[in-house]
Amino acid sequence: MAEPLISPSSGLVNTQTPFASCFKPQLNTHSILPFKPITSSSFRYKCPILNQIQTIAPSNLKSNRWSLQGMTALVTGGTRGIGRAIVEELAGLGASVHTCSRNENELDKCLVEWKSLGFEVSGSICDVSIRAQRESLMEKVSSLFDCKLNIIVNNVGTNIRKSMVDLTAEEVSTLLATNFESVFNLCQLAYPLLKASGLGSVVFTSSVSGFVSLKSMSLQGATKGGAINQLTRNLACEWAKDNIRSNAVAPWYIRTSMVEQVLSNKDYLEEVYSRTPLQRLGDPTEVSSLVAFLCMPASSYITGQIICVDGGMSVNGFYPKDY
Repeated sequence: MAEPLISPSSGLVNTQTPFASCFKPQLNTHSILPFKPITSSSFRYKCPILNQIQTIAPSNLKSNRWSLQGMTALVTGGTRGIGRAIVEELAGLGASVHTCSRNENELDKCLVEWKSLGFEVSGSICDVSIRAQRESLMEKVSSLFDCKLNIIVNNVGTNIRKSMVDLTAEEVSTLLATNFESVFNLCQLAYPLLKASGLGSVVFTSSVSGFVSLKSMSLQGATKGGAINQLTRNLACEWAKDNIRSNAVAPWYIRTSMVEQVLSNKDYLEEVYSRTPLQRLGDPTEVSSLVAFLCMPASSYITGQIICVDGGMSVNGFYPKDY
């Protein structure tokens, strides 16, 4: 059996052990040397093996850590709410963005507005819950971006506010197809393009319903939250070898048209505030800024993470404000 590096009785390094010279202490208690800052270029380990270790992050990304200039992106459901904020955030940071919507008039209006802002954004009509339309969308993206894609943001999702026992078979199929199946298949279709780019990033729009129980959201929590969260983690490990990262954002109530009706009830809105430490709703730009960061070279060592954008709601246990 090999001798330990450190002798338990003496605390001294066993110099007969391989690599022991790398860790041999060098004591000097008689002199104090003047402080000299160690820079990354001048620092050298005493162990030669450690000096041979290279980081995976490309060195040429350092000057563009906070930019998406030259990158290509697909954002699903990008004409309203969080999706629209994400399109504008990515385009504003220099990315060429393609988005999709089921509503042609809405898409055309957005494209005109984005062009007037100088954003490089194109769009397609697509219902991502339908497989044939997903395939056509990815063919368009492949042609548009020369068979390479840096970023895919799987943003589309929906909910049907009913108790679990009241959901019909058709409603269950709709939520499964929209919230999970479409996302899973789009990732499959996007994989060759992400790999070809050499620097890929997948971002999912999840939900805090994947972390905590929310009323009338059992199936939404399972499909948009739980399943997406685990897919995020699995892809982070499975695709890491291809330099593709996978992360998710999990919003709470964000001020969008999707939640306007339910939040129009003032009593309900007050309950939302009471469960949210920051005492307010989120803004779509507060989600899009995080998505953009997760796509940047600045976040190149972050993968497999699901980050809540919820004003503290998901960590709020019993915290009465009047005592």
